[in-house]
Parts: sequence; C-alpha cells; structure tokens
Amino acid sequence: MRNYAIVFDVGGLFIKAAVVNDQGRLVPGTYMIYPAKSKESKEQLLGHLVDLVKQQTNRIMARSFRVEGIGYAFPGPFDYERGISYIRAVDKFEAIYGVNLREELAHRLAQESAFAAKRSPGFHIVFENDANLFALGEYESGKAGPYARALCLTIGTGAGSAFLERGELVKYRQDVPEHGWIYNQPFRESVVDDYISKRGIVRLLQEAGFDGDSLDVKNAAEMAKAGDERAIAVFRRFGAMIGEMLLPFLRSFRPEAVVIGGQIVKSKELFLESAREALSEFPVALEVSDETSISTFAGVSRLLQQQKKVTK
Repeated sequence: MRNYAIVFDVGGLFIKAAVVNDQGRLVPGTYMIYPAKSKESKEQLLGHLVDLVKQQTNRIMARSFRVEGIGYAFPGPFDYERGISYIRAVDKFEAIYGVNLREELAHRLAQESAFAAKRSPGFHIVFENDANLFALGEYESGKAGPYARALCLTIGTGAGSAFLERGELVKYRQDVPEHGWIYNQPFRESVVDDYISKRGIVRLLQEAGFDGDSLDVKNAAEMAKAGDERAIAVFRRFGAMIGEMLLPFLRSFRPEAVVIGGQIVKSKELFLESAREALSEFPVALEVSDETSISTFAGVSRLLQQQKKVTK
C-alpha cells in the first residue's frame, strides 16, 4: 500500500497542484495548473476545490494507495490553524470570507465515495501561508539552504514574505515585522503590497504613459525583452523599488540572502540588476527561485509530515 499527499499552491489567478509521495517527492505526471476561479460564488469555489482533489487523486496510477492528507499553501489573511479564510477587499476569494475551509472540504469529500474510500485513517487537511511554505521548501531543497539567515519574498498579485533563521520561521521577534509579513508594512504613500506586486508594476506603467493592452504586465515584459526603452525603464524602476522596500528589513534582520520567487521571476532579467544596485551597500546575496511552486510543494509536504507526527 502506497501513501500519497495532494498539495496545492493557491494563487489569485491559478492553482498549481501535485501529488507527492511519503518522501515528499513529486509523482510524475501529477503537476497541473488550474484556474483559481477566485471571483466565483462560495458554492462554485468550494465545488471547484473538491473537483481538483478528485482530479489529482485520479492522476495517481498506483494500484493500491491511500491519501494521507491534503495541504494548501493559501494567501492571507487566513487563520491557518483553524482553516478559515479572511481574505477580502483584494478582488479574490471574497465569497469564502469567514468560511471554515477545512470543515467544508472534509464534509464534501466525505460525500465523494470514490475519494472517501482512498483516505487513510489519519487523513487530515492542513493550511499555511504560501510564502512560509515557499521559504521552508527553499531551505530544504532550494536557494535558501546554504544561508543561516534568509528573507524569502514572493511577488505576484501581492508581496508574500518569510524570515528564516537556520531553517526555522521567525515570526514574532523585534527584528522582523509581526508574523514575518511585509505586505502591510508602510511604504511610500501606502503599504508594500500596493507597490511590490502586479498592480505596483501597472502603476509604474501608467506613470510612464502606457495604456490599454500595454498595462498588462506580461505584455509589458515582452515589450521590454524586445527592446522597448520605456518598458525597460519601468522594470528597472520596479527593481529599484524592491531594493528600496527591502532596506529597513536588511538593517533589522541582517539576512545573508534574499530569495525571490513568484510570478515576477519570469521577468528576472528585467529587474534584478537594478534591485542589486539598490542593495549595493549591504553584503547580501540576491537569489531567484525559478520553481516557486516546487519549493512550495516541498514545504507543504514537510508540514503534512510534521502534522502526522503530532497526531500519532
């Protein structure tokens, strides 16, 4: 009998999914990308999440197996211990605000006879901040491993963060922001999330005079890679802004490395140099993870294994 876990990296636009074995390794043929449907109604969203579990279970080719757990890397604000989403006013997952996802999903999956028959006796569902899991995975098998202290940053629809010291998350200490979250920290005229994110790039594009289709970050990145000087300048400004934002955290936490992941790394050649220039006074390595979700899956698997030990 083989044991597996189903893991999800949930974003505002897409949900990346995989199946991992009990050593935390991805099962070939199970890495998938699905639409998030984050703007749908509560019932549609919950139905979608259940359907994804069923689809991933069907990708397991072993003749005899058990599903030991399901793990979700979920954006915040979120009560990870209880499994309750508190996301609102950011145009994603607002229909499940205050919903206990662990209870709802467990109940609905119990009604799916084919899946219910595959659950192990100790089956459980876990949730954790996506940036924390990315950081743990990066320490275990990625770019953060060689460093005693690392600040891990994910940039996509928002700015996720985690502070690592010798592989352990630092959440409540004077040298880091509460929870290790930088997204809500003051920056320029508002907070970090409004600048170090997709909408932060859109803001810079608007300021540079772009409009229409050119305000799409992907389109703008393609223009920059093709040599458009205005687009190149926007991404250089964005890189400098990342460096500016990081400065107070480098002063307080003094990490040896900053590891960047998320959707933005697809355009790393457009902003990394200017970010490095902004950080030139600090002896800090600037690393990029090209496989954000793979690291996140490794972190989810580690969390599931830890939970398994606790419940034994």
